Amino acid sequence: MTISSLTNVGLAQSNNNAASSSSANQLAQNFDTFLTLLTTQLKNQDPTSPMESDKFTDQLSQFAQVEQGIQSNKNLEDLLAMQGQQRQLSALSYVGAEIEAVGDTNWREEGEELTYKYNVSPEVPRLQLQIQDQSGATIYSEELTDVSGLQTFTWDGKNNNGVEQDPGAYTLVVSPMAANGDSFLDEDGDPASVAIGIVGTVDSVDIDDSDIYLRLGDVSVPFSTLTNVKLGANSTDTTNDNTGAGDNSGTEEQEEAA
Repeated sequence: MTISSLTNVGLAQSNNNAASSSSANQLAQNFDTFLTLLTTQLKNQDPTSPMESDKFTDQLSQFAQVEQGIQSNKNLEDLLAMQGQQRQLSALSYVGAEIEAVGDTNWREEGEELTYKYNVSPEVPRLQLQIQDQSGATIYSEELTDVSGLQTFTWDGKNNNGVEQDPGAYTLVVSPMAANGDSFLDEDGDPASVAIGIVGTVDSVDIDDSDIYLRLGDVSVPFSTLTNVKLGANSTDTTNDNTGAGDNSGTEEQEEAA
C-alpha cells in the first residue's frame, strides 16, 4: 500500500467527522439563539395575553428531533467508515496472491509468461489472438480453431520470430473469425461476444476514496473485477467466471466451463 493511500483513508474519515461536527455545532448555535429569543419573549409577554405554551413546546420538540437525526447520521458515518477501513485493510492480504480478474491487459516481468483467459460465442469456428504492447503494436499473433468454451492462453513473452520482449504491459486482443477468414457475424449480423480475463500475482495494493486497486506491476486491477483469488493453497471464486482459456504460444488447452 502506498503512503498516499493511507493518507486518503484518514482524510475520508476526517471529512465525515468534520461534516457531522459542523452540523452539530450549527444546531447548538441555533438552539441557543432560540432559547434567548424565547426567554426574552417570556420576560416581555403581556400578562393579560400570555404566550401559548404548546407553540414553543413544539419548537423544542423539533429541535430535539433534528439533534437526534444528526447524531444518527454521525453514528452511521462512523459505522460506514469502520467497514471501509476493514475492507481496505483486508485487501492487504491479497499481496502475493494469484488472482483472476476481468480485463485484457497484464503485466510481464523479464523472463515471465503471461496467462489470459477468454470465452467466445459457441458458434465461432475460429479466431485470431494478438498480443499488443503499450503502444498498440502487435507483437505476437496466431489463429486457432475449435475455440468454443472456456479457454486459457499463455504467451511466452516472445514475438513471432522468437525474440523475447521487454517487461511491460501487454494486451490480449481476441478477434472471432468466420470459416472463410472474415470477421465473424451471427445470424442477426451482430459480432460475437467475447469475454477476456487475466491471471497474475499481486505486487501491491492502492486504496483511494472510491475503490481498491490490486497492482500487477504497473497494471491496476479494480477490486470489483476479481473473479478468483488464490491465497496460498486456497482458491476462492468471487463471481461466475465467463472468461476462458486457450494456449501457450501455439499450444492450446481447453478447460471445462465453470
